[in-house]
Amino acid sequence: MGLDLHLHTQASDGTLTPEELVAKAAAKGLTGIAVTDHDTTGSLDRAARAAAAHGLLFIPGIEVSASYTRHTAFHILGYGIDPENRELQAVLRHNLSAWEKNEEDSLLALEKLGIKIDNKRYEYWKNHPERGGWPLLNVMIEMGLVADTGEYFGKYFGLGQPAYVTTEFVSIPEAVAAIKAAGGVPVLAHPGLYRGDDGGRSEKLALQPDFFPKLLSFGIEGVEVFANYHTPEETAFFLEACRRYNLLVTGGSDYHGDFAGRTLGEPQLDEAYLPPLLARLDKAKS
Repeated sequence: MGLDLHLHTQASDGTLTPEELVAKAAAKGLTGIAVTDHDTTGSLDRAARAAAAHGLLFIPGIEVSASYTRHTAFHILGYGIDPENRELQAVLRHNLSAWEKNEEDSLLALEKLGIKIDNKRYEYWKNHPERGGWPLLNVMIEMGLVADTGEYFGKYFGLGQPAYVTTEFVSIPEAVAAIKAAGGVPVLAHPGLYRGDDGGRSEKLALQPDFFPKLLSFGIEGVEVFANYHTPEETAFFLEACRRYNLLVTGGSDYHGDFAGRTLGEPQLDEAYLPPLLARLDKAKS
């Protein structure tokens, strides 16, 4: 029995509706969840109602994209947010526009490589999120250009690949301020994923000695320690860093659907980590 505090629905790029996602979490035996779609709060009302019907603890969340350097973006989870907060919604509008420009730039980058994407198929997948909110990926799979997300980034859109484009999200301080303005608590998602602007050759940023002091300077209050991207050694390192710097400990599967190769509820967050988070959420709203 445990928690999964990092889940996505069709509102951003997951394959399941809020109701389907919550039902699957309940069937897994989870006791509580947080829905944290990318840069949108569109599914939170429906997810909250479904969670109540299944008797699950529900924490309304968000995953805000935030530029750290030109080629590195952090993902900031916001827990306990007011979805209607105007400052938060202004940040989300900026980021959604940035995502749209990313798609436009990606299509142009492919054209320069001699790859023409069929507009009808692209529009079809934009309107059929059951395979995830990645219309360009789905068309490229149909065309036989890639088999999955690994090849999508490995062959075309990863840093240093021929169709790579930059995306200008809000800054980390702007993302953190918006989450706090919405009564939420900002937590850094999957710290083990972030590297510098050298195509992934450098040491992971979160393992560098000045990383956690920087998080504190940004106003981030917790870290997603338990994530399937982390080795056991990294998990232990992040757990100790949270203890040293008095940061909240969270965790979750980052489940988007089966296409992304992750399993809902794995890893689970032990309920022992829930009271400090709930106490911080109460304090944020007082």
